[in-house]
Amino acid sequence: MKENTGKSKYVVLGMLARMPQTGYTIKKWIENEYSHFWQESFGQIYPTLKKLVAEGLAVSFEDSETGKGRGRIVYSITDAGRKVLLDWLCKEPEIEKLRYEILLKVSFGENTEPEVLLGHLDDFIKRNENLIKDMNGYIEHFDLLKAQGTDCTYSQLTALSGVYMYSAMRDWAVKAKNVISGKEDDL
Repeated sequence: MKENTGKSKYVVLGMLARMPQTGYTIKKWIENEYSHFWQESFGQIYPTLKKLVAEGLAVSFEDSETGKGRGRIVYSITDAGRKVLLDWLCKEPEIEKLRYEILLKVSFGENTEPEVLLGHLDDFIKRNENLIKDMNGYIEHFDLLKAQGTDCTYSQLTALSGVYMYSAMRDWAVKAKNVISGKEDDL
């Protein structure tokens, strides 16, 4: 289970403020749109949904439209939930905490052969290039939704953040490779 930052409540309320959803659709949306800056596990989402219902911040109902036995449980935000979400949105965000194992490995690089780090950096560059493509794909998807009348400005801004973050990390890794391999002396 991922570390519980206490923000799961607000993530789920924010998702429900967009539209009624199941725990599964919330998880998939987070994986697709927010993966570059936020993670939530099913082990965080479902207990949070139950707690929100118990606190009167959300309601649940069974959607039996699937026609396959037991229906899905769909959750919807209440007026009280919208107020809690708004109060949280108005508070100043906490300072972000980043964790990049690649940076630790580079920091301790004098304890291994340069080829080991160069291999790690190659993988990191490829991973970031793929993530940049993913984020640009989300931006294009949001453009299509905009053309259909759905305002996705704020979602596009978070995807754009991913493009910038992954581009910066890729560019750093290229520079680090050049320094480690002796192609550049200057930082």
